[in-house]
Amino acid sequence: MTTNEFEHLVMVALLAGDDPILEALRQQYAAATVRDREQTANGFVTRFEIPASVPPIERKLLHLDDLQLQLAGAATPADASVHVHNGRLRSLECFVYDGAFPDAPVIESAWYYGTERFAGLTPELMAERDIAELLEEDE
Repeated sequence: MTTNEFEHLVMVALLAGDDPILEALRQQYAAATVRDREQTANGFVTRFEIPASVPPIERKLLHLDDLQLQLAGAATPADASVHVHNGRLRSLECFVYDGAFPDAPVIESAWYYGTERFAGLTPELMAERDIAELLEEDE
């Protein structure tokens, strides 16, 4: 699997859910281009450019970080998260806690916090996602 394919699958999973905020972020992602990628030994950060013509969400800051992945050859599960800054998608981050991040990641299983493991980023997994707590704003 290429980096682009992996990133796309992970972004679809991180933006999954029936909520207007997530729908708006999916529209941003559909129009996004990759500004740059930073590779490290244990993962990567991909930064996005969102065209000014695509509206921001009302929330200025948001961190969607409930997805974990078991990757073939990785010593530990990988965490994946999306960062929103000033109402716009800013970056996707994915890393393992120990060992090296695979050069060509293959997803063996995936889960959101509170769900069972599924054999990949499947529609069944995405249907199990509980986004209510994740989208709660800090008071």
